[in-house]
Amino acid sequence: MNFASFYFDRFNSKPKIFNNNPCSNTGIVVVIPCYRDEFVFKTLDSLEKAKNVSLGIEVIVILNSSENDLDKTIQMNKKISDELSSRADSLYYSNFNLLVHNEVNIPPKSAGVGNARKIGMDEAVRRFEFLNKPDGIVLSLDADTIVEPDYFVQIKNAFIKNKKTGAFYFQFQHDFDNLLYDQNVINACKLYETNLRYFRLALNYTEYPHAIHTIGSCFGVKAINYIKAGGMSRRQGGEDFYLLHKLSSQTKIGVVRKIIVRPSPRESDRVPFGTGPAVGQILNSNDYKVYQFKLFSILKEFFELFEDFYSDFTGSINKIPLQVLNYFGEDKIAAIVSECLKNTNNYKAFNKRMFSKFDAFATVKFLNSFDEDSEYAKIDVKLAAIELLNKLTPYNHQDSSVEQVYQSILELDCNS
Repeated sequence: MNFASFYFDRFNSKPKIFNNNPCSNTGIVVVIPCYRDEFVFKTLDSLEKAKNVSLGIEVIVILNSSENDLDKTIQMNKKISDELSSRADSLYYSNFNLLVHNEVNIPPKSAGVGNARKIGMDEAVRRFEFLNKPDGIVLSLDADTIVEPDYFVQIKNAFIKNKKTGAFYFQFQHDFDNLLYDQNVINACKLYETNLRYFRLALNYTEYPHAIHTIGSCFGVKAINYIKAGGMSRRQGGEDFYLLHKLSSQTKIGVVRKIIVRPSPRESDRVPFGTGPAVGQILNSNDYKVYQFKLFSILKEFFELFEDFYSDFTGSINKIPLQVLNYFGEDKIAAIVSECLKNTNNYKAFNKRMFSKFDAFATVKFLNSFDEDSEYAKIDVKLAAIELLNKLTPYNHQDSSVEQVYQSILELDCNS
């Protein structure tokens, strides 16, 4: 039986799309969902310029449109698809083999970037299944993202040197080229990127074991680990968050600390979450509010109690932060601790099981439970980031400018 048979039998996946077989040396497949975005040609140009590695590379571009899309969107997708197909047929790119598919008339409930990414990643697994390469590397990229020249080199080296690591996320920095983008857009995106790094660093501060970036254009996964996690979700946004955090419960997730991916900072309505909508929101409101750092301190206090829970839960109840107790409820926390104690025989296993219950999904729900009338209402991203920087670095950032805060949190995130 081929290594992915159970996945295609069990999970709802499209039939095989491409009839040609991959080259025997194929070791990397890049998947790019594309929705009326001509920037994809620049993305492919950057992949073409990336340094070659001793592995065959394929790039799968999945264009997608729903039953409700306007005719101009459908025509734009067709135009892009036709040009890409022409380039594929003429072997326009020498660094990789290009495969193109235009998925049309998708039911609105299923349409979106998650569905397109799933179609492409499932097809990448089929390519590796044909080659019987369960450790084949599937890379997730976006149509508006430039990669650095050492993109493939860094990724290949990371997977080779860390054979037990099933997936990696890659450090990134949005493309702040002021010849391409308006300075207001760049400034807005820097606020958004500051929050991405603030959130990961704050989550890491709580000692949550899987504090990772979950960005659709910045991760790679082995084919075998992808299918063990049940594959990509068809969600219209946040599909990367769900897959990566599911992977984190099953395999180690590493990081390529060097910046190798540069997403576009532009405003966009192509997806409900992510850079495009966030930049639009910031441009319209002139501010950006995020979770207070105090809430992460509360979570840290709670997570640090797990060891006490293991030895004496009843005697530790009064140590649980009131905010956590009020949100989850004493009975629920008690039931989770009891279940974890029952199903483990040492603290290491207990701690791991507890974090599978109080995971990233539960954490985000907890953080979102504090509304604008709460003592812990969201605050300006600069103020939140300064509080974190003052806590985690030996410097006082109180009088730092927005740009100084951005540079400081960028450096800290890339090195921790």
